[in-house]
Amino acid sequence: MVNSKLNNFNLYALEEKSINYGLYFHDQEGVAVHAKVKKEDFYKAETYTNSCEQTLRLSNPYKEKIKDYEFINFKDTLMNDTLYFHYAIKNLKSMKYQKRNEIVTSHFIVTKSNPDFIPILFHPTAYGKWKINKTIPNGILKTIYYIDYSGKIIGKMTLTAVVKIDKYLTIPNECDYTKEEIRSKFVITNNGYFN
Repeated sequence: MVNSKLNNFNLYALEEKSINYGLYFHDQEGVAVHAKVKKEDFYKAETYTNSCEQTLRLSNPYKEKIKDYEFINFKDTLMNDTLYFHYAIKNLKSMKYQKRNEIVTSHFIVTKSNPDFIPILFHPTAYGKWKINKTIPNGILKTIYYIDYSGKIIGKMTLTAVVKIDKYLTIPNECDYTKEEIRSKFVITNNGYFN
């Protein structure tokens, strides 16, 4: 789940082999929540209140690597008679370096009909680059695929449906690492609203 107006966080609800979903909330600014919720409660509840035991400090171990990447905008892509924006985030280091470190290029196929939907960027390096240089178009992410150093597609995700929902995730004040007094002590982040 993502928010069309804020792209620093996302929430994954992963089905487990039980009556629960694993909820994984990650805020690129520095906080994460890992929790379990009963499947029936997930659909009923509008607000999820979390404890500090479920809340983690999240840091970006790739912060220094942001300078090694750039966004590339390509010509529009035609899929099923519809034109989409197409851009990628690419590592600028040599192919030898990319091969040795198994670095991939992420390609994004994005709708042109939703200009108010800011980019969905799951990886902290892509998000960090976007914060510095907002050169990619807005729109709903239709497809993301990953290409390795040899040009082979090694992974792909495609959007199958958009469902608008209102859900709230609350984090107790004592572990809301986005607040300045806590940030100055530990360096972290944010309460989240997702739709």
